[in-house]
Amino acid sequence: MTTTILGKNGKLGSVLSHFATRAGAHWQTQARSGSADVIWSGKMNDPGADRIFTRGATLINMIGQTTATKDGFDDGNVAFVRDLLSKAAQTGVAHVLLASSAAVYGAGDETPFVEDTPLNPATAYGVSKADMESVAHDFATQNTTPAITILRIGNVGGADALTDFAKRHAAAGTDMPLHRFPDGAAPLRSYIGPRDLFDVVHALATPHAGPPRVVNVTHPQPLDLDAVLNAYRAHLMSDLRWVDTPAPAEALRSVTLSTDKAQTYCKLAKYDDPADAMARQILELSTS
Repeated sequence: MTTTILGKNGKLGSVLSHFATRAGAHWQTQARSGSADVIWSGKMNDPGADRIFTRGATLINMIGQTTATKDGFDDGNVAFVRDLLSKAAQTGVAHVLLASSAAVYGAGDETPFVEDTPLNPATAYGVSKADMESVAHDFATQNTTPAITILRIGNVGGADALTDFAKRHAAAGTDMPLHRFPDGAAPLRSYIGPRDLFDVVHALATPHAGPPRVVNVTHPQPLDLDAVLNAYRAHLMSDLRWVDTPAPAEALRSVTLSTDKAQTYCKLAKYDDPADAMARQILELSTS
């Protein structure tokens, strides 16, 4: 049966497409334009849809808005998923994986977020992803198919806001600020390398029975941001510089995700130097 990555040209779609090809997974790709196996606008009745919505198919939805107005978030992250699930049910699609985000949890209390933590998003983007999850759960109460997996994805190395921020400062030759707490520690955050991301999604792509499956997607070894920047400078941005600045009073030392559930599906390797391993995985994106 066909497996299709929706949104090949986005950051996470391109990551999954790259490593699926390397792994010989034979996943089909979709984009609105450019290079993909299927060019489809995203409108449910437009040409190309019949090559995606096929009986027994698995859809990995990486289409969505990360920066938008509230209306843009609602259209791209909520209404699109509602239409996607309806079309999938009508056409006999077996399984839909939906890219959600750790942003649905909000700030928290510095203990790792588990999947049944009450959601308290602090941004419009996080609210839209929480609303999208509600759409999926409501849909599942009325429909037994397709199976639904909700991927609460943490920071992905090379595709996160820190990477973009670091690239801008490296290109401009300016020092990037890095928060430090009174004990000298930098912020601790959950991260996953791009190849590890593919491995988890690949393991979760098999259809399942029952209600929507919600899984945190990150690596079990969270990273201090200074370790991330050191690894980026060593492997990706030799001109990167940063300067320590006092963390504001409201800043949280630790924002991490529990991986206990994810590891029942995919046991990721632990690394002697996880930040270095993640940077090397980012380098793999530039190789065939």
